[in-house]
Amino acid sequence: MPDPDPDPMEERAKSAVRKVHRAATRHQDDDLHQAAVEISRMAGELGHDPGSIEDWRRCPVCGAEPGALCIQVPGHGMVDGVHPERIRQ
Repeated sequence: MPDPDPDPMEERAKSAVRKVHRAATRHQDDDLHQAAVEISRMAGELGHDPGSIEDWRRCPVCGAEPGALCIQVPGHGMVDGVHPERIRQ
């Protein structure tokens, strides 16, 4: 009998979504980002922790690269350390 996968299914799903975001960043493909965002939202609606999605996008306000934290910019508030514009892209 094969060994069971040591990773819980939820962690495997989060990992897969992160891979889609990394590919989207690498290929500069917003459709891939949107697909990963939609998958994450559906997972959340089903009661699963979809993980973070906004940090895989470049911030249009401060220019933070994917994976980097946002920085304070005068006149632009942040929510949980991220500009809302980054989340809504």
